Amino acid sequence: MVEIEIDEAKGVATLRPKAGQSLAENDIANLKGMIDSYLADHDAMQGLVVVADYFPGWDSFDTFLSHLKLVRAHEKEIDKIAIVSDNGLLHAMPSVADHFVKAKIRNFAEAELAQAQDWAATKDPREGRFTVLDGYPDDVVALKAEGRITSADYEETLIPLAEAAIKEHSKVKLLYWCGEDFSGFSAGAAWDDARFGMANMSKFSKLAFVSDVGWMRESVKLFGPLMPAAVQVFDNADIEKAKTWISSD
Repeated sequence: MVEIEIDEAKGVATLRPKAGQSLAENDIANLKGMIDSYLADHDAMQGLVVVADYFPGWDSFDTFLSHLKLVRAHEKEIDKIAIVSDNGLLHAMPSVADHFVKAKIRNFAEAELAQAQDWAATKDPREGRFTVLDGYPDDVVALKAEGRITSADYEETLIPLAEAAIKEHSKVKLLYWCGEDFSGFSAGAAWDDARFGMANMSKFSKLAFVSDVGWMRESVKLFGPLMPAAVQVFDNADIEKAKTWISSD
C-alpha cells in the first residue's frame, strides 16, 4: 500500500510506501490515476517525493511491468524525484536511475523531508525554447525548437509570431526546425500545436519541416498531403535547402 498526497499548488506528489508491504497493481493504478488527473489540468508535475525507510519491491512481475510503463509514460512530465530515506540501498538509486529516466533525482535524509519537498517544487530555468531564425522574408515564420518544448513556448513565441505575420500577409510560410538540441514536446505543447494548426491551416502556403527525428518526419509526410499548404520535409543537414525552398514564391 502507498499513501499518496498531491500538493496541487506546488505540483508535488509525496509517496509513502507502507512498511512491510510490497507495491501492488492497485498502488500503481492509484498513482497513475492521480498523476493523470493532475496532468489533465496542468502542463507538468514539478516533482515526486518518495519517503521510505526500505525498498518495498513489487508483489509480482506484472506489477513491476506496470511500474515501468508508468515511469516511461510520465518521465517527460515530471522534472524532479526526491528520495527521502536513510536506507543505504535507496541512496544508491539515483546513480542507477539517472541512466533510465529524464527527471533529476536527489537523495535526502529522513530528517530533511521539508527540504526535499521544497527542492522538488522549485522550478529550474526552462530548458526548452523557440529561437527565431534571421535572414528570411517577412512572410516567413522561421523557428528552431530547442530542448523540451512546452505550452508556454507556444503561447509566448510561436503563436504571437504567426498571428502577427498572418495579419500582415494573406498567406504565410512556416519553417519549423527540430534540430539536434530538440528533446521533445510536453502534452500541453502537443495540444497547442494541433489546435493552432487546425485553426490556421488555410493561412499557410508552405511548411518546411526540418528534423532527423524519424517518427516526426514520417508523421509530417503522412499528414502533409491532407494540408492545403505545400509541405516538404528536410534533414537537419539540409537546412540551407529548406531555407531556399521556403523563401521562394
